[in-house]
Amino acid sequence: MKTRIILLTLLSSVVLTSCMDCMDCKSTTDINLSVEYYSNNNGTMGLDSTTNFSYSGPGLINTTLPLNITSSNDLIPYLSPVNIREYCGDELKNVNNSTVNLQSTIGDSISGIYKYNWSENWDCK
Repeated sequence: MKTRIILLTLLSSVVLTSCMDCMDCKSTTDINLSVEYYSNNNGTMGLDSTTNFSYSGPGLINTTLPLNITSSNDLIPYLSPVNIREYCGDELKNVNNSTVNLQSTIGDSISGIYKYNWSENWDCK
């Protein structure tokens, strides 16, 4: 009987400890986009112009980034509208009160090369 009580006490403490290892984390994202346009100059492709966009807002990137940005406001639909998530364990360790820097380059020299750089800022409580 005492063995059962001891085991139940240990088990409940493990369960309670794992539940307490979770936090609500709020994210904001800063996106910078550089679009490089190229033109054909006597058979060689050369950089013609560069356009830069930036946006900051709540949430995080929630989908594949596009090749058709024409203004900073065009970046808004690509942020998740949910900016608070619960993280536990190893996932929590990766984001807890930190900044995660990411980058992606898509496109080609004909349609434009889209160079995305963004930072996800996490505040966990």
